[in-house]
Amino acid sequence: MGIIEKQSIKGSIYSYIGVAIGFVTAGLLLPNIFTPAQNGVIELLTSWALVFATLATLGLNNVTVRLFPWFRNKANHHNGFFGILFWVNMAGFLLALILYFVLRPWIIGDNPNDSGLLAKYVDYIIPLSAFTTIYLVIDIYYSVLMNAVRGIFLKEFVQRVLILIVILGFIASLFNFSGFILFYTVALSLPGIIIAVLLMKDGEFQIRPNPEFLTPELTKSVVSVAFFGVTIAFSNILILYLDRILINDMLGVEETGTYGRMAFYGTLVSIPIRSVSKISAVVVGQHWKDGEHDAINKLYRDTSLHQIIFGLLIFIGIWGNVKNIFHMIPDSYATGRYVIFYMGISNLFIMASGISGSIMTTSSHYRLLALFVVAFGVLVLTTNLIFIPIMGIAGAALASAISALFYALMRFIFLWWRYGMQPYTWKHALAVVIAVVAYLPAVLIPDLYQENHKILSLIIDIGVRSAAISIVFVGATLLLNVSPDLNRRWKELIGGLRLK
Repeated sequence: MGIIEKQSIKGSIYSYIGVAIGFVTAGLLLPNIFTPAQNGVIELLTSWALVFATLATLGLNNVTVRLFPWFRNKANHHNGFFGILFWVNMAGFLLALILYFVLRPWIIGDNPNDSGLLAKYVDYIIPLSAFTTIYLVIDIYYSVLMNAVRGIFLKEFVQRVLILIVILGFIASLFNFSGFILFYTVALSLPGIIIAVLLMKDGEFQIRPNPEFLTPELTKSVVSVAFFGVTIAFSNILILYLDRILINDMLGVEETGTYGRMAFYGTLVSIPIRSVSKISAVVVGQHWKDGEHDAINKLYRDTSLHQIIFGLLIFIGIWGNVKNIFHMIPDSYATGRYVIFYMGISNLFIMASGISGSIMTTSSHYRLLALFVVAFGVLVLTTNLIFIPIMGIAGAALASAISALFYALMRFIFLWWRYGMQPYTWKHALAVVIAVVAYLPAVLIPDLYQENHKILSLIIDIGVRSAAISIVFVGATLLLNVSPDLNRRWKELIGGLRLK
């Protein structure tokens, strides 16, 4: 079993457990205990914190993935590589802090539909940005040390458990909404603190650079990769959160809250890619260094197929239960129904593209990826400005889907043209056909929900629909041998159960 497979399996376990907890918190509890406006504040604080934290990294996360193989030397503390990360990111955070105070009046805004909630809590963006920066830098550093699971565990599992505890504290009336925001900020910040402590414990927190190792040629490479890296990273974050920022500016904080809560369901489709993308970028970078193009192409094919299979199963499972979702949350979120659909489609496009982003990021054409990402950002901005006035928050989700499709196509066409790499086979089409067929039970099964037995009937309806969809999809996928790897895994699992 290769390192990607091992770590992606471990990472996926933590991710799926975390998503289950996240479903309870973000999908059920937050919509039911807070108003859309309060949820909008939560969305905006986390969105802006990621924007400023990404800027603070100054592109060095890209340097870590691409150039760390040249620094790798455990006996010599990797030639002071972490020292470079530490001091440059200290400078980056100061720049981000200055930018925050410049943009602060605009972030707060003067939308007449808002209640002033954002202005009351806006400065929580500062600590959130600081600890998010720490997490982002050390997490990717652990990834190149071949321990991507640690960051996944802290972010996907520990942080979600902490958020659940904070929510339960609010429900128990231990504190009001102001107290919730304070403890919520602490919960989001703790993974950054913990991962820094762990790095110190492992003896890797060496903040003294090794200037002698930095030759003029290597320094030039670091600066070049960092420049394009910050362009890529910052554009990516804006792409992910620009919709929320524009919705807040154009429609108000309440619609932002509705959008954020409903978008959560659509982003569940991307669960399988979270653990794969981290470790794959590290391994692909090593393959580029060693000239192993065939190995890269195989990873490209395998990840694309497996991601689209799991992504499709999650998507039809969610959309097949969309009525049940709105049985579980207040009617005030009903306008977000098609946010779920379009965000799910958007994530399917990204899933189907496999690790094309990692391949380009670690290749000698990383500069071109920066141009692609900027073009993607312009497309996201343009489509949001077009569709939000026409369709409201559903328009923002549609804009994401359209932009994601074109971005995936740009990367696909380039890798096919330049390296002859392309991941798609007839099995991708077969997976889509199976998904369409597996969705039919959700259409044909009558609505089992009853007002006089809400909880019981809801559980039964979700169970019946999900079971029917899963049996058809998984059964057809295994029967038609869409993925030999998955069939092998299934046989190993059955064989293990029989031995027991």
